[in-house]
Amino acid sequence: MAHPRISAQLPPHLDPTKAPVAFGRRALPKLNEELQAAELLTRQRALMALCDLVHDPENAYEAVRIGFLDNLKKLLLDENSTVRRKTTEVLYIMATHNIG
Repeated sequence: MAHPRISAQLPPHLDPTKAPVAFGRRALPKLNEELQAAELLTRQRALMALCDLVHDPENAYEAVRIGFLDNLKKLLLDENSTVRRKTTEVLYIMATHNIG
């Protein structure tokens, strides 16, 4: 008879710094909610995903329209250095677009 074996290690193809992101119109509002989360890892994952998404000018425009800038301003004062660094990176990417 076969017995299931459950490993304590994550599969090698999963990156713990990447967050599962919603698709379509729901992606940016969901990330905006996650930026306000109390858990540090959730905020870090949301910022990593946001860095990838705002390279597209349409996503950057939508982020400004939704109100990301207020949340990003608050994250600049976060106690975690990774959050502050990724927040600065998102703001830099958004500022390089024409709408920035």
